[in-house]
Amino acid sequence: MRVLSLLLLVAVQVFAADPKSERDRAFEDLVLADLRRPFPTDAELIKRFTDHRKEFDQVVSMAKDDKELVRVAPDFTWTTSSVAWPRPDSELGFSKARWDAYRRLFRMLAVEAGVLRPWEHRDAIYLLVQTKGLVTGGSTKGYAYSDAPLDPRCQSLDQPLRGDGVCFKPIDEKWYIYLEQD
Repeated sequence: MRVLSLLLLVAVQVFAADPKSERDRAFEDLVLADLRRPFPTDAELIKRFTDHRKEFDQVVSMAKDDKELVRVAPDFTWTTSSVAWPRPDSELGFSKARWDAYRRLFRMLAVEAGVLRPWEHRDAIYLLVQTKGLVTGGSTKGYAYSDAPLDPRCQSLDQPLRGDGVCFKPIDEKWYIYLEQD
């Protein structure tokens, strides 16, 4: 997280030192607005989960069926054999209709960044509600489904974690909300 803060400070100073084009200012405003946007609260995520339990279970069922997929986002996919993008439709890992079904559920559930099978929890499925940051570091808050218990546990995810890592808050059998930051 310190790296991200330092990177943003340097970027803002560089932008401030040079005359900005309208496009540069718009990009800077967009990045800063995203970083300032608060994550949904634990209570908001739990209510959404309760209100749409059937649809959450449907996403997990689909992800379990699509075993070759590591990541399904609204605008790209990663498979066990390739994270290259773009790829031909024949190499998406599923049909366009299947991808549209995921996208429809993502919109309904306000899961902005799709699903992920994380490397450190291979049997888990993460539903990425909101992400912040850049490739070099950032944070994510969302839902996690796992047949095996996930640790470490936290009572609340409404505040940033102390340091880098991930923390899980159980919300139902096999279901958690989680916060991850690096």
